Amino acid sequence: MINYPLSIQSFEDLRNKKCLYVDKTDYVYNLVNKGKTYFLARPRRFGKSLLCNTLRAYFEGKKHLFEGLKIYDLEKDWIKYPMIYLNLVNGDYTVGSWTLLTQIRLALKEYEDANGIQFDEKYINDRIDTIDDDAKKDAIKKESLILPFRLAYDLKAVYEKTGLQTVMIVDEYDNPLIRSVNLETDKDIYRGFFSVLKSSDDYFRFVFLTGVTKFAKTSIFSGFNQPVDITMDPNYSAVCGITHEELLSYFKDEIQAFAEQEEVSFDEMLSELKKWYDCYLFHERGKRVLNPVSLFNALQKKDFQNYWYDTGTPTILMQRIKNSTFDIKTLKCDVEYPKDELKDYKDDEFKTDLVPLLYYSGYLTIKSYEKEGRSYILGFPDYEVEMSFFNSLAKEFYSTEENPRGLDYLKFKEDFRTGDVEGAIERMKALFCTLPYANDKSLRLIERDFQNVIYLVFTILGEYIISEAHFSKGRADSILINKKYVYLFEFKIDQDAQTALNQINIKNYAGRFKMDDRQVIKVGVNFSSAEKNITDWVMEEE
Repeated sequence: MINYPLSIQSFEDLRNKKCLYVDKTDYVYNLVNKGKTYFLARPRRFGKSLLCNTLRAYFEGKKHLFEGLKIYDLEKDWIKYPMIYLNLVNGDYTVGSWTLLTQIRLALKEYEDANGIQFDEKYINDRIDTIDDDAKKDAIKKESLILPFRLAYDLKAVYEKTGLQTVMIVDEYDNPLIRSVNLETDKDIYRGFFSVLKSSDDYFRFVFLTGVTKFAKTSIFSGFNQPVDITMDPNYSAVCGITHEELLSYFKDEIQAFAEQEEVSFDEMLSELKKWYDCYLFHERGKRVLNPVSLFNALQKKDFQNYWYDTGTPTILMQRIKNSTFDIKTLKCDVEYPKDELKDYKDDEFKTDLVPLLYYSGYLTIKSYEKEGRSYILGFPDYEVEMSFFNSLAKEFYSTEENPRGLDYLKFKEDFRTGDVEGAIERMKALFCTLPYANDKSLRLIERDFQNVIYLVFTILGEYIISEAHFSKGRADSILINKKYVYLFEFKIDQDAQTALNQINIKNYAGRFKMDDRQVIKVGVNFSSAEKNITDWVMEEE
């Protein structure tokens, strides 16, 4: 039985408890011997914290933890370096900037105590005079201005005492920014603190930062001595995640046991695992990898579930989609995006293009590469992530105080399984009543919201949904197919339902299903932009 490292982020804890560790220490060796300052972006729950902890154990010289791993015989020195370890994974950053400031101050205090140095307040007091009077009155601003002086002082003092440079590891640097309620203030804190990476470069042995994405207007990613971004480096494409080779090497027996439980072959089980939890690609020449947390959960519990959804989808991301002009139907088919723009993307709260953010958050991945146009084809990496996305978005769109669960897809599913179109339409009308509409919303945006609601409902049902399907004489808005029925939907805005139904008949959308054993139901629906809801509908059976 494998002891899976679920909920364990500490490499030392993992090794002492003899948990499974998929050996990535050759990447660690290459990182520390080929460069100095790095940044890595990966989706949440992808093993970034474990990688940071592995680097920490290495730079703390804990050779015994690496016995039997690739790096054990490669490294000869195993020097213990001074360490600043800034873990920003935890903490409530929605309450204000003091959480971020406190996290940094605690990390510096731990660094000072570990190296036996006493921070000299006089060093700061001499420099307080250079701070303007307004800043002195603002406690947060004053503290944010002090921190860079403190870091610079500590780095020099530790070097002079030990003769060793310092290692800095920052895990999930962008988490405070993503959740910030004082974004510009928090960016200012970062700009000051991380500017020391440039001015005190001689005192650093190694710097490693992780996050989901790069944030615009922070000094970490501008100017001289900026981190080498290995996010889309083919040499580090599998530094986090489980490759197909590792899947078969480490988990062959567990896959076989899972297959026997489900009474399927090994190859069938492998195919199902890949369908649910594969496959991420972070460079066109890189290795495809599976999400480790989802894979470990599935193999340990021997159950296919939506573990990505259970770990929590960033609410802010869903809110940004909801408040944008983004058309979610575009994601059902793969989307094309320039490689260079994706690689150089820096998140900004005012950006309206959400495709890169969806990529860095893990909802989209590279499907293929168009070499001539230097563009990527992006799409959902697997079934689990696709359904997590639509479920999270539906909850954001439809949940209310009276109905916190939001979309009750089971009742919708029952309506369509039994041919109860009237029941389904009434539920759709109830959903539209939960949507807030701005008074100045354009007809185009109202139409988009209307189409998104319909599309989201059908997609979450898990039935076979075709949006804007192409026929010889036109396009049907949506087709829903289950075991008993084929539903052909045509939607109109500010017209009438009969006009919508007439289009289905005139264009003969039902023609392609003449040889199908299922019953064809044609539904015309009209949506009123004034009332912002469905006002009439009509159906006809083929």
